[in-house]
Amino acid sequence: MLHAKFNIAILKVMTIKRGIMRKIQFSSKGIIASFTLLSAALIAPNVSATNGLYGIGYGAKQTAIAGSGVAFAQDPLIAALNPAGVVEVGDQSVVNLQYFSPSREYTVDGSSGGAAIPIPGSTVESNSESFFIPSMAFSWMISPDAAVGFAIYGNGGMSTDYSARDTPFGAGTFAGGDTGVDYTQIFTNFNYSRKFADGAASWGIGAIINYSYLEMKGLAAFGGSSTDPDALTNNGYDHSLGFGLKLGVLGEVMPGIKLGGSYQTKIENEFDDYEGLFTNGGEFDIPATAQVGIAADVGPGVLTFDVQEIFYSDVDAIGNTSRSLLTGGQLGDSVGFGWDDMTVYKLGYTWAGADGWTWRLGASYGEQPIPGNETTINIIAPGVIEQHYTAGFSKVLDSGNEVSLAFMYAPEECVSGASLLAPSDSVEICMDQYSIDVGLSF
Repeated sequence: MLHAKFNIAILKVMTIKRGIMRKIQFSSKGIIASFTLLSAALIAPNVSATNGLYGIGYGAKQTAIAGSGVAFAQDPLIAALNPAGVVEVGDQSVVNLQYFSPSREYTVDGSSGGAAIPIPGSTVESNSESFFIPSMAFSWMISPDAAVGFAIYGNGGMSTDYSARDTPFGAGTFAGGDTGVDYTQIFTNFNYSRKFADGAASWGIGAIINYSYLEMKGLAAFGGSSTDPDALTNNGYDHSLGFGLKLGVLGEVMPGIKLGGSYQTKIENEFDDYEGLFTNGGEFDIPATAQVGIAADVGPGVLTFDVQEIFYSDVDAIGNTSRSLLTGGQLGDSVGFGWDDMTVYKLGYTWAGADGWTWRLGASYGEQPIPGNETTINIIAPGVIEQHYTAGFSKVLDSGNEVSLAFMYAPEECVSGASLLAPSDSVEICMDQYSIDVGLSF
């Protein structure tokens, strides 16, 4: 029956809890896992997501210009956008702490009453709204034309926590008690970059080790529509290691104008404890992304403009439609949650003031990836933000170190559509966000 069908899964990045990683079969993999988990522990991975599952930028300097820095290297965290820029920042270290506050809610309207889930009623808000998100990066020149770097940062983060007591009759969002997702992605990026064309251009490559963990709860009512009801929900935390590459180029094409571009490969993740939920028996890969941009000297500062493409549709668990539940599709097989690819436009301006001050402004826009007829399965993952407005500054201290601040505000965006499980009802999902970053470069 329709009410027994559903798929859901996705993200929130949060502090690594309870036990670190299941038994790893191969010793070489265990060494990699141990190092990656140590890196993850260092940055307390409560990770933000603002463009669907992806963050707007990494660190205060990138965030303050809305992530429009693929052609504009400011500190070693450029490795997260474009590893070709690391050779431009020289010997440098940066640590960053972000306070991230997303607000998520859903409303179900209609006349079906308790005959279908989710049950119509008043607006239900997610309880998880405050997170602290560290990141860090380091770069070293190994010759006048080459550099190596190391960066740790997070991505994803759609944490939701809907308490059953806030839902009609205390049943839970999907009649399974407390409902939510806790999902973390951590990236450890080892990078190498080198200048060419007499120093006018550079290329870079980042080898990425990814550690992810995930917990789902509150979906037991859909066991009849799963290939494996015992691996559908409430199985605690499952863990996955993934590997990928970040490739980039950067060059000055004429005096005062630089172009840059980067591509990150899809990273495979698999969660065996939730193979009854995710497509292809537990696959939940991290989508590939590409970004191109320009940095141009304009007036007293640098104008940056980037375009980012996120390939959500290439990951079955994300891009496959949930509508196949209506024609016999099953959780754990081919049902996804229906996200489209996302194109994000990013604009920023950075200019130097007197006495060691630098000022930044930015804005970005990308049409959110969730169609109206997919809102039901995305109650847990309402990644519907479209606009970001940012500002920030840096100040060089007497010690020579530099402190940076950034502010981001994403106004509320809502998407509504007919309920998948009761077409006479409508489901609306909404989200808004703000963040404050503090960074120190030395």
